[in-house]
Amino acid sequence: MTCCDSLTMGLKNSNMKRRTFLKGAGVALLLPRLESLGQVGEAKSPRRLLTIVNHLSFYQPELIPATDGALEKPPALLAELADHFKHLKIFSGLDNPAVQNGFGHTPCVGILSGYFNKLHRKNRLSIDQAVADLIGGDTRFKSLVFQAGENLNFSQISWDKHGLPVKQIDSPHKIFNLLFQVDENEKTQQQVLAEDRSILDAVLAQAKSMEKRLNANDRAKLDEYLTSVREVEQTVKRRAYWADRSKPQVDYEIENFDRKSVDEYVGTLMDLAVLALQTDSTRAVTVQIPFWEGFKEPDLSGNYHDLSHHGQKPEKIKKLLMLEHAILKRINTSLSTMKERTVGNSSLFDQTTTLITASMGSANSHNFDDLPALVLDSRVKTAGHWQKKDAPMSNLYLGLLQLFGAEHDRFGESTGAFEVLS
Repeated sequence: MTCCDSLTMGLKNSNMKRRTFLKGAGVALLLPRLESLGQVGEAKSPRRLLTIVNHLSFYQPELIPATDGALEKPPALLAELADHFKHLKIFSGLDNPAVQNGFGHTPCVGILSGYFNKLHRKNRLSIDQAVADLIGGDTRFKSLVFQAGENLNFSQISWDKHGLPVKQIDSPHKIFNLLFQVDENEKTQQQVLAEDRSILDAVLAQAKSMEKRLNANDRAKLDEYLTSVREVEQTVKRRAYWADRSKPQVDYEIENFDRKSVDEYVGTLMDLAVLALQTDSTRAVTVQIPFWEGFKEPDLSGNYHDLSHHGQKPEKIKKLLMLEHAILKRINTSLSTMKERTVGNSSLFDQTTTLITASMGSANSHNFDDLPALVLDSRVKTAGHWQKKDAPMSNLYLGLLQLFGAEHDRFGESTGAFEVLS
């Protein structure tokens, strides 16, 4: 079912007719369910995924508790997320066995897919896109991937089901315009979409006429090709559907910000991530924090990459922690904002599973095992820390995938699924 079909059916549904909408056509923002209007107890709110990846990892002695279980004496860095401890599960010691060691930071491309082979040009499906394939059918964007910094060849982390890179956007202004501004080239886009539909119709018609003349091997090849064409067709239909619908309006302006500032740059991207989820423009957002060659904070300036390769020097670790405290403090603020914002009949936080992880176990030693993963979800029954020494990161990813309704019994190199909410 396409987004067009499901939305049309939804509007015809008698229960939906009784709901109250803020219409910004293109994105319908549901007001809280109102008891006096008989709206309590209706359909569940949609599930959403927010994925945050810190390229240069975190200084784990200050992030990961020394013991398993409840977070009674959290390390200083972890304490930045104290407002959300009752909803937080920490997994440590995770491994990505299918990520080969390679030159420099290149293996970091496999953090969300659990795969990197330096001889292959393609990757595997990443967990954010696997979830987006499940939940992204009814929104303007199936997923959005933001990046705080230049998109270098080793900072690509999101991959579609064909193993191809998903565009990562590093400009807050471009993101804001994509989400909320009228496209100045709208007429041109409509013409292109019409032409795309005509081309696809012709290709499909010609392919079907050839099918009877082909042997079994060629029919299999043609079927694979037609599957790809149909995927393009669905993308074109999606773009055409949303091109006719205006974007939502928000009370938010991007002020002047310093791209070298953790608080300002990362903060702006996190604001936009929250807004993208809140307006239901997408239900899957990924934010990557790659390395800054240079940064400047009120009491600190220098080279983030250099500090992460600290060589156990106390003066470097002290400065590194100042940056990492700033990053987690800003993430904490966004999580608190999500708790304050109501979408439908629950908070945005209640509807969202948040994953915070890192591309390396330690940037100082360039190791791609001993990975940390923090999961925040209001449905978590037992919060705390669990060491999973050498367990595949894909076990966590499979558990997350199942949370979103997938019936998979395997993802990447998984050997089983973590019970994320237990």
